[in-house]
Amino acid sequence: MKHLFPPLCLRRFLSPLLLLAVFGCEINRESDPDRTFQGLRPVYATYEEIRTIQTLGPQPLKNPGKIYVKGSYLFINEPGKGIHIVDNSDPATPKKLAFVSVPANVDMAVKENVLYVDNAVDLVALDITDPRKVTVLKRIKDAYPYPSYPQQRGVQFECANPEKGVVVRWETAQLTNPKCYR
Repeated sequence: MKHLFPPLCLRRFLSPLLLLAVFGCEINRESDPDRTFQGLRPVYATYEEIRTIQTLGPQPLKNPGKIYVKGSYLFINEPGKGIHIVDNSDPATPKKLAFVSVPANVDMAVKENVLYVDNAVDLVALDITDPRKVTVLKRIKDAYPYPSYPQQRGVQFECANPEKGVVVRWETAQLTNPKCYR
């Protein structure tokens, strides 16, 4: 006859092993120690700073982006900074007229005398009738999604917080226990 249970001496040996297996491998309930990684940290600007659009005198062109031609004018985007306006009526000697400071600007379009620009999370229509005195016609707040993650992929980063302001760029930093990944 076969035994359904192991003999008594074997049970005495297995019982402590089973207890060890069940209770000896307890999960550490304390929080994990802090771990530091190189990742990306958001840099913020206040909504007030971002939403301040000004027409300034000509500025040096450091990092040109998109160019839009309207009549004899060139509108040259400087990503993150704003729009340079150049009188190109004589292409041999273009004249810088003004710089429209549009923080966190990336893109633009022109229709008639209106320059449409993104201003971080807002869409703004600017009157360019007088390129030396550009004025805001209309602002549509929160037309674009909040920039809650960097463009790079495969990176850990500090989660963005809209209460701290608008993310204007991402910087490399040592992060402790970052919770976001893309």
